[in-house]
Amino acid sequence: MNLHEYQGREILNYFSIRTPKGMLAFSPEEAVRCAKIIIDRTKKKSVIIKAQIHAGGRGKSGGIQIAKNLDEVYKKSKDLLGKYLITPQTSDKGKLVKKVLISEDVYISELKPPIEYYISILLNRDLEKNVIVYSKEGGVNIEEKHDLFTEEIDPILGLQLFQIRKIGFNLGLPKNLFSKFNTFLKNIYQSYKYYNSLLLEINPMIINKENEIIPVDIKMILDDNALFRHEKKYANIHYEYEDVNLLEKEAMKYDLNFIKLKGDVGCMVNGAGLAMATMDMIKFCGGNPANFLDIGGSADITRVEKAFSIILDDKSVQIILINIFGGIVRCDTVAKGVINSYSKKININNIPIIVRLQGTNEKKAKEILDNSQLPIYYTNSLKEASNKIKKILSSSL
Repeated sequence: MNLHEYQGREILNYFSIRTPKGMLAFSPEEAVRCAKIIIDRTKKKSVIIKAQIHAGGRGKSGGIQIAKNLDEVYKKSKDLLGKYLITPQTSDKGKLVKKVLISEDVYISELKPPIEYYISILLNRDLEKNVIVYSKEGGVNIEEKHDLFTEEIDPILGLQLFQIRKIGFNLGLPKNLFSKFNTFLKNIYQSYKYYNSLLLEINPMIINKENEIIPVDIKMILDDNALFRHEKKYANIHYEYEDVNLLEKEAMKYDLNFIKLKGDVGCMVNGAGLAMATMDMIKFCGGNPANFLDIGGSADITRVEKAFSIILDDKSVQIILINIFGGIVRCDTVAKGVINSYSKKININNIPIIVRLQGTNEKKAKEILDNSQLPIYYTNSLKEASNKIKKILSSSL
């Protein structure tokens, strides 16, 4: 789960890390009110307006702007809010800016531009360790720079003092800052672990003239599988995602493992391994899966009904493949859920449904489906299902 920048700041503040003062605004008028408060608190005349979207490269695309007075705050926030911002990390359409962060300008009072550093913590799945990636050249175009250092963190010992000192030396930090940097790095690593993060990126990190270490821009990605540990704070944040497909949002509400793909063969399967094998089979026979959908090992009728309804709502689907190995999830439960879902839809084309049911109550399930009058084709194996898909696709050409 991607967090917005202001949410990342909240987390770091909780771990006693000083971040630029900022307030969230949803309208130009609110942006001006926020700017007045920040100017009064910081005694600085300018503020930074930052579009809050889930994409990098905002600075190069006009998503981060300096406002030197309140008139500029109003005009520049109005130009951003309600508009689609296109960055190197968005589609051609861009992402809608629904809110902006009015932030303290941490550069304005500096006698000379401070050095911008880059530091991030992420999970390296190959090493099965967290790693710290860092550079003494942060800011824009970090992905094009080659002086990146990495430090592997032992999962049992954790981040060690000698590693922090090594990182400080490689960054070229003044020795009188090592004590502060030790506290800073320990705290951001603690926040990364506590929130079960997959990524915590600070770009840039600066040291101001008061020798404060300040993370100017923060990006955090949390592990979706651990959100239940923090559900009081982040339970509904999924549904704010502007980069999540509408069908995926709906599936999240019912704890369905659903990912929208670009194909035309919808599939409903129980078990992630069987789902992957089913998708491979669809590709081998010349089709393209329209989704990954694992209903899980303990789905009831309501959950099956919702899962099948989501497939029917996908306008790109031309064929549906149901591949169920009945165990805890009985085949007749799946059959009833499918029929309930289909009966509630109106103005729907007779999409052919290829069914492979094996396991608990499979005969009963076939009887239920036979009496439903749905356009169903039974198969006994993946190979047989593959041939049927191939035949249907070739006849539609």
